[in-house]
Amino acid sequence: MGAATAERPLLDLTEMLINRDFSKEMTIMKKIFLPMIVLGSLAATAGVQAADSKALIKHRQGVMNAISGHLTSIFSTLRGPESFAPNRQFHADSIAHLSKIAVHTFPEGTDSGKTSASSDIWSKPEAFKEAMDKFVNKADALAATAGNGDVKALASAAKALGGTCKGCHDDFKED
Repeated sequence: MGAATAERPLLDLTEMLINRDFSKEMTIMKKIFLPMIVLGSLAATAGVQAADSKALIKHRQGVMNAISGHLTSIFSTLRGPESFAPNRQFHADSIAHLSKIAVHTFPEGTDSGKTSASSDIWSKPEAFKEAMDKFVNKADALAATAGNGDVKALASAAKALGGTCKGCHDDFKED
């Protein structure tokens, strides 16, 4: 009698749970927990996107600073002692390589945060692409000129490249 009686309340509870209508509880859970899950997911995604955006902006700034440093170095090799001359090709090649990276450092979502990139980059993508294409072409021309030993041609190519930098900054960079 003891074992059969002890099992009966357990069976009654099981039957009650099986036959119970949980629609009211499910509705409450859907109203409370589903929005919490969705909002939590969105917040997590926004946090990741913000972190990604911040990293992308930092990367872009690093690439642009490297280009600026190499261009400054090319001008210093032209004005400095002849012992600087062997560095010209390295700096020109570095700019050419970095220019191809720079083109891809302005994805959607990197227009806000700690950046001086103008919103025109994303609102006028054709004009920005044209400016970046000119920059890449002049960077390649600089690299092609650096090894020929013609200092005047290299100076002209460096000046032309600097002009594309200035043009892009005038149109697509906020001060």
